[in-house]
Amino acid sequence: MSHDTPNPTTSNSITFDGVTKIYNDGTEAVSDVSFSVPNGETATLVGPSGCGKTTTMKMVNALVEPTSGEVSVAGTSLTEYDPIELRRKVGYVIQDIGLFKHMTIEENVGIVPDIIGWDDDRIETRVTELLELVRLGDEVRTKYPPELSGGQQQRVGVARALAAEPDVMLMDEPFGALDPITREQLQDEFRRIQEGLDVTIVFVTHDIDEALKMGDRVAVMRDGELIQYDPPAELLRNPNDAFVESFLGEDRQLAQLQTVFVRDVMGPADEAPTADHVPTLSPDDTLRLAVQAWLRSDTDAVPVVESDAVVGSITETHLRHVFEESSRPIEENHV
Repeated sequence: MSHDTPNPTTSNSITFDGVTKIYNDGTEAVSDVSFSVPNGETATLVGPSGCGKTTTMKMVNALVEPTSGEVSVAGTSLTEYDPIELRRKVGYVIQDIGLFKHMTIEENVGIVPDIIGWDDDRIETRVTELLELVRLGDEVRTKYPPELSGGQQQRVGVARALAAEPDVMLMDEPFGALDPITREQLQDEFRRIQEGLDVTIVFVTHDIDEALKMGDRVAVMRDGELIQYDPPAELLRNPNDAFVESFLGEDRQLAQLQTVFVRDVMGPADEAPTADHVPTLSPDDTLRLAVQAWLRSDTDAVPVVESDAVVGSITETHLRHVFEESSRPIEENHV
């Protein structure tokens, strides 16, 4: 029941081809699912509890074996991989991140490279790179997990999953236990990180807003079936049945603000005010944040700032244009 399945392009693609999973008690958790995640993209799996999204994700690293059909990574069927080697190729981030409390942050991040035989200098360099990438300073290296906040621990979990330079990452409700503000910050942070990596990601969530924000493509599942698989904007404009429409919620136009980013619509920097009290935006912020900033501002434009320099601006005209585009039929937008 998937639609417009993309063709995987290069080395790190993931493909499901007619995959079904039936457990020993007769439960059909996944039914004839087919879709592909192209190299370097993020697919979010979303749906009600028990819809099969976590089972689907776990088949990517062979924690669950399909009853029928085939799962491939990098163009090779999982049946041809050694399971241990496969799991070294695949990073894994879960909600309860499971950091080792008796080990320092440095030891936690470096544990997989250590297991697979990296030398100490290479591990130390990699830990430094990753702590910088997730915006944790050197001062956390010698701390232990209980000394960090929940958001900081989740960042360490992401760093640990990236430590051995995986081709694929699986993320199972990674930010679900965090408060809304920390959760949104980490979503933004991970989008920034993902743009600089050549990693293909399968991201499971029960939150449709998170799915729309984090995914290049969104897979909506129900009762083990894949109901729709499309880019977020297309999903919002053209839900293909009543279940998808209901799951997206009534305010689909506002939800679309999660799928558009400031860098894609901002205007010239010279339109931006320079007063100190004016709120600012990052190019990687969503249009939802842009609307909030514009409403807080008493100026005609909100500056867009990157590396301490104003690189653009967001005005009411930009916001109105996005709303107008999102309300048109999808065929008109693609002309």
